[in-house]
Amino acid sequence: MSTYTTGELAKHVGVSVRTIQYYDQRGLLTPMTTAGGRREYTAQDIERLQLILVLKSMGLKLAAIKDILNSPNATDVLQLLLTEQVQRLRQDQAATTTQLKTVIAVQKALAVSGPFPLESIHDMDQLMTNQQRLRQVHGKLIIGGLVMDAIEVAGLVYAWLTGNWWVFGGVMLFACGVAGWLTYHYFQAVRYRCPNCHTVFQPRFKQAFWAGHHLRTRKLTCPACGKTTYCVEVAASREQA
Repeated sequence: MSTYTTGELAKHVGVSVRTIQYYDQRGLLTPMTTAGGRREYTAQDIERLQLILVLKSMGLKLAAIKDILNSPNATDVLQLLLTEQVQRLRQDQAATTTQLKTVIAVQKALAVSGPFPLESIHDMDQLMTNQQRLRQVHGKLIIGGLVMDAIEVAGLVYAWLTGNWWVFGGVMLFACGVAGWLTYHYFQAVRYRCPNCHTVFQPRFKQAFWAGHHLRTRKLTCPACGKTTYCVEVAASREQA
């Protein structure tokens, strides 16, 4: 069985030695240790490291990756996550191709016949604005959170300068209300796909709110098969939202 040193593994996969050492410290990699204290890795470690890098490129945190890899049905969860990622990349690729064709068509038409009517330009713009609904949901949630953070800080500064802490209390109550509304809106805009039976479902608000979760996964009980596992987040259709 071929083995690799830390430097050889780093060179083979294309990362730094420090990255390998950090993943060792976080428990993501478990190398063998020789009698002389040298760490050695196998071909399985190469595959695991490549998988870690793919999941990290999808936006998952290392703690989430470790939980998923150590879960009892890790293969099912990973298969579903990777399938969803392939679909997203294909959608992005299709959207880019469509946008490119549209831009080229507009460029050629403008060169021949001059400007389009305003309505046509609007239609073209609508066609080119083809973004993933899930990213839109996350974007709105992030923006809403940042706005509320700014309001809370402003309220705190005002209360500190004036000594009127009732204002800050009111701001915090308002912030809690908005946070609740954002959370409700978020759970209305997303669904979850079970990695065991592939059913797409909407959990009860209470179940979803208190469930353990990572970026793009949430530990839920599937209503179809009854299995509790990390389910993958997907966007609700326009009819469902």
